Amino acid sequence: MSSHQSEDNLEPEQLDDPEAGWTWFLSLASIVLLVITVVAVTVLFYFFRDLEVEKKVIDRPARQLSELRTAQEGQLEGYAKYQVIPIGGTEEDAEDFIRIPIERAMEIVNAEARGPRSSVSQELGEGSLVLSEEPSRKEDVPQ
Repeated sequence: MSSHQSEDNLEPEQLDDPEAGWTWFLSLASIVLLVITVVAVTVLFYFFRDLEVEKKVIDRPARQLSELRTAQEGQLEGYAKYQVIPIGGTEEDAEDFIRIPIERAMEIVNAEARGPRSSVSQELGEGSLVLSEEPSRKEDVPQ
C-alpha cells in the first residue's frame, strides 16, 4: 500500500512539465523568424547603402564633370583676356594672353600655312584678329 500512497501524494507542480513537441515547434519557429528578420534587415541595409553610394559617389562627380565641361566649352567659344603669373613671380610680372575661339585659331593657322609670308598683324575691336598679307619679296636664290 505504500506504493499507492506515493502515487496519490503527487504534487501538482510536477505535472506541469511542458510537452516536448510544442517546445520544439516554438523553438524552430522562433529560429526561422529570427533568420528571416536578420536576412531582411541585411538586404535592406545593403540596398540603401548602394543607393547612397550611387547618389553621393557615382552621380556627383558626373554632375560636377558635366558642369565643368560646359563651363570650359563656353570659354573655348568666346574671346577673353587672362593673365599668367610665373612661378615665384608677383602680379607685376604677370603676362597678358588672349584666348580666341578654336575655329578662329584654325582659320589663322590655315591662312598662315597657305601664304608663305602671312602673319597676324594686329588685334582689332573686341578681340577679333585680322590677318594681313605682307608684300611678298622674291629673292633670287642660287641653284
